[in-house]
Amino acid sequence: MAQSGKSATRDFRRQRLTAFALVPLGLIFVALVVALAGSDYETARACLANPLVAGVVVLLVIATAVHMRIGMNEIIDDYVQDSTLHKLSKTGNFLFCAAVVLGSIYAALKILIGF
Repeated sequence: MAQSGKSATRDFRRQRLTAFALVPLGLIFVALVVALAGSDYETARACLANPLVAGVVVLLVIATAVHMRIGMNEIIDDYVQDSTLHKLSKTGNFLFCAAVVLGSIYAALKILIGF
């Protein structure tokens, strides 16, 4: 169940890279939320329809999901001993993260295109 050395190093690097990326993306997102506080729906929608803002939000969601998937995989590797449950947990973790990313991209595109 343990990862190979190359896989663990790759995950370690990805975890650090996503953590590094989440700092500025998170700060931009907080600034966006503060700027939109008290705004009406149309103002918030218009702001999110800006391709730059939508891109930042999508990048934030992707970086968060990748960071979360790697972290949860570490927890699963450390604490789930049963082989079948281990595989199911890892699959569920991947599917959940993929669903979050795909749903967020769909929502951003829907707002960006103006559906």
